[in-house]
Amino acid sequence: MKNKRFRIPIIGLICCMLLGTIAFAVNGRKITATYGGITIYLNGQKQVATDVNGKTVEPLIYQGTTYVPIRAVSEWLGKTVTWQGSTSSVLINDSVFSDSDVTAAKNVISEFFTLFGDQQYQKMNTLCAGDATGLDFSCGVFGMKEAKLKSCTYNGDYSARANKLVFECSFTMKPTANSVYDPNQTSTSCLIYVRKVGSQFWIDEFASGF
Repeated sequence: MKNKRFRIPIIGLICCMLLGTIAFAVNGRKITATYGGITIYLNGQKQVATDVNGKTVEPLIYQGTTYVPIRAVSEWLGKTVTWQGSTSSVLINDSVFSDSDVTAAKNVISEFFTLFGDQQYQKMNTLCAGDATGLDFSCGVFGMKEAKLKSCTYNGDYSARANKLVFECSFTMKPTANSVYDPNQTSTSCLIYVRKVGSQFWIDEFASGF
C-alpha cells in the first residue's frame, strides 16, 4: 500500500509498543504523520488491528516512532482495555476470564444454536440461566424463528465490566412473525452473555449492542 500523509490533532494519543507503553498528550497541536504498509507480528503471527466495531485501524509513524492501537495490542496480549472518560484515562487490566473459559463458553453458544436448528427446545433450556431461564424457544430466539451462527467473537472489554463472558454474535436467520425485523431480513447480530458458575457455563441473556 502506498504511504499516505495526513494531519491529526493529538489529544491523549497513546503509543503502545510490545516492550512497554508510552502515553503523551499535546492539546491543540497538529502533526504530520505517515501511515500505510506497516505490518504487526505477534510471536511470528501477522495481526490486523481493529476498533470496537471491527473496522481496521492502521498504525502510524511520527518522528521515527510507530504508534499502534492500544486496544488491539492489549487484547492480543490477553488484557482488557477500558476508556474512562471522566479522567481521560485508558485502563489496562488482566483479563477476567482465561482462554479456556472463552472456549468453553463459545462451545455452549454453538451447542445452543445447534439444538435450535434441531428444534430441541427443552435441551436448549438446560444450557440457560438468569434472564434466559424458562424462555419458550419454540417461539424463537431474539426474534429469530430460525438461526445459523455465522460468527462468535469474544469481547474482553464488555466481559470485564459485566463480570460475564460477552460475545458479539452474527447470524443468518428467518425472523419470527412478530419480531422487530423486516420480514425479508436474512441476517442480524446480538450480544450473548454467558455466566460462569464454578466450572459450568450458562447462557444468561441476549442483548442488542452493535
